[in-house]
Amino acid sequence: MRDSDSTLGLDPDVTMTARPAQTRDDGELSCTVLVAVGPDGRHQRLEVGPTPISVGRIVGNDMVLPAAEVSRNHCRVALHWRGLEVVDLGSTNGTWHDGRRIAAPALLRPGESVRVGAWTLRCERGTAREMQRAEEVARELDRAGRYVQALLPPPILEGPVRADWRFLPCASIGGDAFGYRYLDDRHFALFIMDVAGHGAGSALLAASVMNLLRERASGPLAPGQSSPAAVLGTLNDSFQMDQQGGLFFSAWYGLYDLSTRRLGFAAAGHHPGFLCRAGSQPQPLVTRNPAIGMMPDLRFLADEVAVPPSSRLVLFSDGAFETIGHDGRQRGLADLLAILVEPPAVKGAELDRLLSAARAGARPGPFDDDVCILDIEFD
Repeated sequence: MRDSDSTLGLDPDVTMTARPAQTRDDGELSCTVLVAVGPDGRHQRLEVGPTPISVGRIVGNDMVLPAAEVSRNHCRVALHWRGLEVVDLGSTNGTWHDGRRIAAPALLRPGESVRVGAWTLRCERGTAREMQRAEEVARELDRAGRYVQALLPPPILEGPVRADWRFLPCASIGGDAFGYRYLDDRHFALFIMDVAGHGAGSALLAASVMNLLRERASGPLAPGQSSPAAVLGTLNDSFQMDQQGGLFFSAWYGLYDLSTRRLGFAAAGHHPGFLCRAGSQPQPLVTRNPAIGMMPDLRFLADEVAVPPSSRLVLFSDGAFETIGHDGRQRGLADLLAILVEPPAVKGAELDRLLSAARAGARPGPFDDDVCILDIEFD
């Protein structure tokens, strides 16, 4: 930030720097803003004026993006009458526009973006009031995303069932969530879910479901009685889409009995979880049920499977595989399974291997959807 700039942001993670306003054809004051969205979903906002701004990893740039894949002085952004002009400054990893590394100045019209490492830089233009409202919306999304993340369980590193995870929120805040806990000494419950759409509404619905599943309630959610089919039925009764602003969600719920080594499971509009054993192909665990909230009074189908010693259950959201590759191809579940069938990495590094594989196959920049990956190990 230059000494002549003044900071208007009210949130430490969402800031806007004031620069001279422009005049639109209709006479209203307007401004053009560069919005940077990081891999954790947090935003920076910088208004662009007559003087070009610099973007890079180190302090001294007008916009600082603290990430190893961002060069010290990565690119320069200048005001253009049609939007913003972006010039790469010979960065190591490049500046990407429409899936291609730019070699010449790139024009960003309002709503368009470039990618710098894991960051997305987007051009926005509007009146000062419109930009202030956009800043408020960004803060609301950030708060909603943080609320969901605060509900995520800590890893379980010891015991007969061990659980760890990785979670990367998307730029616009999705509705992915997950959880696990012991219901009693014998039963271990776990779930993953994905609310349709993005935004604060999706995030808050996910938080409501998480809070319900965290409670030691009576009925089908009580310890020892939480059959997967009953749990999905309870969620479906509680979260009908006509009472949730049209939102519905997919879910996968499992219940492991430590005494019998049986895992009951049910999926509602969700892709399989995968039970992995050394020397065997991953076993898909899925049942055919509609998503939660689509229609009332449903009876959900469930199944169960024996869990051999030293096996693992891997669950992930569709954001981990529904990405656009470097070649512009829509990637799918088979692309991630090709990584999953490989021998596990060294102990404690499997999640990072899967996450790195998902990121390596996608275009540079933040994921377009939330990415959740859970790894459950059984003695």
